[in-house]
Amino acid sequence: MTYTVYVASDVFGRKTNLELVFPSAPTLGELTKNVEHAFSAEQSSQRSGYQVPYQVSKFHVVDEVTDDWVEVVSAQQLRNFCQLYSFQPHSTRYTESQGHIPPAKKGVMSFDAYGSNYGSYSPGARSAGGYGMKSQTGFASLPMAAGHVLPDNVGHDEKVRITFEEIDSNKNRVIEMDEMTKTFRVCGLEFTSATLDDLFKKADHDKDNVVSWAEWQRFCELYPALLDSLYYRLKAHWEHLSESGRIDSFKSQRSMLEDRERQAQALLDQLQRDLDDLLRRQGDADGGVGGAQDAQRAAEEAAREAALQAERARQTRADRDRELQAEKERERQANLRAAESQRELDEANRRAAAAQQGVDAAEAAERRAMEALEAARRDKDRHQAIADQARADSIAAKERHDRILGDIPRTLDNARAMLADAERELADADRRQRELAAAAHAAAQKVADAARARDELARALAAARERQGPAERALQDAKNAIVEHDRQVQDLLDKLASEDARKKALLDEEKSIVEQEVRLREQRESLEEKEDALRNAHSNFFHAAGRQSPGRSRSPRYNQTSTMRW
Repeated sequence: MTYTVYVASDVFGRKTNLELVFPSAPTLGELTKNVEHAFSAEQSSQRSGYQVPYQVSKFHVVDEVTDDWVEVVSAQQLRNFCQLYSFQPHSTRYTESQGHIPPAKKGVMSFDAYGSNYGSYSPGARSAGGYGMKSQTGFASLPMAAGHVLPDNVGHDEKVRITFEEIDSNKNRVIEMDEMTKTFRVCGLEFTSATLDDLFKKADHDKDNVVSWAEWQRFCELYPALLDSLYYRLKAHWEHLSESGRIDSFKSQRSMLEDRERQAQALLDQLQRDLDDLLRRQGDADGGVGGAQDAQRAAEEAAREAALQAERARQTRADRDRELQAEKERERQANLRAAESQRELDEANRRAAAAQQGVDAAEAAERRAMEALEAARRDKDRHQAIADQARADSIAAKERHDRILGDIPRTLDNARAMLADAERELADADRRQRELAAAAHAAAQKVADAARARDELARALAAARERQGPAERALQDAKNAIVEHDRQVQDLLDKLASEDARKKALLDEEKSIVEQEVRLREQRESLEEKEDALRNAHSNFFHAAGRQSPGRSRSPRYNQTSTMRW
């Protein structure tokens, strides 16, 4: 299958679009070389004697996805029937300007994949239809070239010229037997070998085993129906090849559409995988946020419990402080009571001393006054009782004072020890509160980080879902394009099959007409030979008899041009 590339460029300030046909996909080097040859020939054809060669600076190609022009950097960017634009190096002779690219046309010269131009021959110099281009493999395998279409509504002479060009596949300006046989076979005119030999001999008037241009004109005058059949069958052949080329082009485009579908499916699958991964990561993030929130709640609960414990420790310390102050107050009160008891003891001692003095006074009074003995004895007993009571009160006050003085240090030490314990508990509670507060802050930071990560994943998930919609639409568009492409291909195939069936019916009908013309021509020639023989015999008879042969005009040969066509 051939490989066609359309290349446009600026030639003398006008956009020119050429069609280049390669036997296979070209490399960039082969493409550059052929484009330079083709446009150099195009320049020479537009301006006779123009000697400046065309040079390629770079190529641009239409990207089928973005529908924009992109620079060609690799042969993989090329596609069969793709449109390129060739830029020339900037110079004083060349300035590039934007403009409409015209439909592609055949170049003045055709090139193979290595840049060698084919020879050409064209009686009548028909260039628009592509006639006169040399084939490498003969008529039956002429390349399927876009634009090689035989014209409609042509006259007899044009049919003669075109059929001569088509049959002369090696372009040596004569028709050979094998070329005529191949052409008849391609056209579906399945004559026997004897009939073909006879037809070729009739065409080869000078018997040099080739049919010249003049001999072919004479032959077509003898067989107008055969000429019409050849012309329209050749036209149908090229139209069939062109339609087959369109179908092959459509079929080749299907692989491109399938590539687009695969790319869209791969993109959608990748987006789905990304979406699944984001969903999984979002689930993990939600779990992480939940765990962090649980840890934060636990840390906050522990911090609150520690704060309560610290508050209880502070309350305990305050209570111990109050107890210490109360103990100090009790100590002060005890000291006051001890001082009071000391004063009472001193008073009791004083009273005891006074009583003793009274006893001494009483004894003195007893000694001094016997007469007051009874009264003094009673006074003595009374004062003795008072002294005994005072001594007892003194001993009790002393015991009470000693007990108070003994209790005061023990109670104060206990209060101080309890205060120290409360301060240690308060310090521990403060330390635990700070640690738990730090842990709660760290947990809150983790929750914030997890929430940010979850929000980022949510945004990424939303972006992935936004990309998924266009990817799904692109995939559906690609599938619809393939379905539409298959429908168009099937329509073309159905149309081609219907056209082939219709043409086959016409060809079968025409074949009988051509065969009848050949038979009638043979019969006519046989009758003419018999007529010539009778005329000669009659002339000889009259000559031998000494008579003048009667003059008879010979009827002109039948020369009817058939108007039958498809």
